[in-house]
Amino acid sequence: MAIDVLHAGLTERQQAFVALGREMAALVKPTAAQHDQAASFPFQHLPAFFAARYQALSIPTEFGGLGASLFEAILAQEQLAYGDGSIALVMAMPIHVLGGIIEGRAWQPSQIERLSRLVVEQPILLNSAASEREMGSPARGGLFATTAQPVAGGWLLNGRKIYTTGAPALTHALISATIVDTSDTAIFLVDLTQAGVTIEPTWHGTAMRAARNDDIVLEDVVVAEQNLLQRRQAGLVDPSRSNAGAWFQLTMAAVYLGIAQAARDVASNYARERRPTALAGKAISELESIQRQLGKVEQLLLSARSLLYQTAQIWQQAPAERGKLRALIATTKATAIEHAVAAVEQAMIVVGGASLSPDLALERYARDVRAGLFHPPTLDAALVGLGSWLVE
Repeated sequence: MAIDVLHAGLTERQQAFVALGREMAALVKPTAAQHDQAASFPFQHLPAFFAARYQALSIPTEFGGLGASLFEAILAQEQLAYGDGSIALVMAMPIHVLGGIIEGRAWQPSQIERLSRLVVEQPILLNSAASEREMGSPARGGLFATTAQPVAGGWLLNGRKIYTTGAPALTHALISATIVDTSDTAIFLVDLTQAGVTIEPTWHGTAMRAARNDDIVLEDVVVAEQNLLQRRQAGLVDPSRSNAGAWFQLTMAAVYLGIAQAARDVASNYARERRPTALAGKAISELESIQRQLGKVEQLLLSARSLLYQTAQIWQQAPAERGKLRALIATTKATAIEHAVAAVEQAMIVVGGASLSPDLALERYARDVRAGLFHPPTLDAALVGLGSWLVE
């Protein structure tokens, strides 16, 4: 791994989150290729994540979590993604979902504490399940096709959720649904081991194969009244969006930049070791053209990571200004993904044809990093928001 100048000014506490991410990365990296090829989830690593309370990274220490700020979560996630992008994406889900809800105080304090303690005290892995085929991304609005029917003592849920990251490994999901005969929407905590829940292996994507972004199917699933966590009338602002999407967008940026850093190191190591006969024993790393190409990789990563770090620190240090940061956050995420994709492509140019072989992992990194393009917002949407910000 290259010397990381952006870590030079980190505090001891921040360095501890970097170390945690590196520790988990070292655990998952040896099996990443195997699970990518088989499109299988790395279940064998979950006990270590639970033991480290990694899934509780963003839960406050008062509830037993690690109490990471958004910036600290980014530091850990970058390192984890360096080892395995797929499992980093899966772990990003409870981190950003819980971090955003807790920091934004989107729910009643009693509900936040109850869910937080549940995640800490039991080996629970959760994600928010909102996307649907008819709706597309819930970020664009609309009513859910998944329905919640009131019954004695609770609710009856029916529907299908798509692109649920980590679906086979999840124990619980926050299911978004429309209340029958109303335009109200609600979020329910659903135990995915209970009757009526099926995980359908529908994920056949070329990227993030081990993340298993499968479907959750709910057929007459009974949910207790206490597991209705939020109900919102049509037309009212969703309180969970009060954090400007910061936790989701910036943790996604960290994941894909972590993958790109892994690609950078593969390319630089290859350049040091590759000694073609035409160079009479010299490594290609001594060629100015190769150094220039590697410099381009690092320039892309340094600029994107610097923006990511700065945005996360502004978010942390200026809470009163958060309502004005939506365009900056979207631009930071989109820039990170754009630069990560370009950096991996440049790393492949350094290596040449060998980059297409799975032996070097670059072809996996190239596939995985492009998945970041499809997390909202797109670059186009971010640029529109940034431009609007300037002329307000």
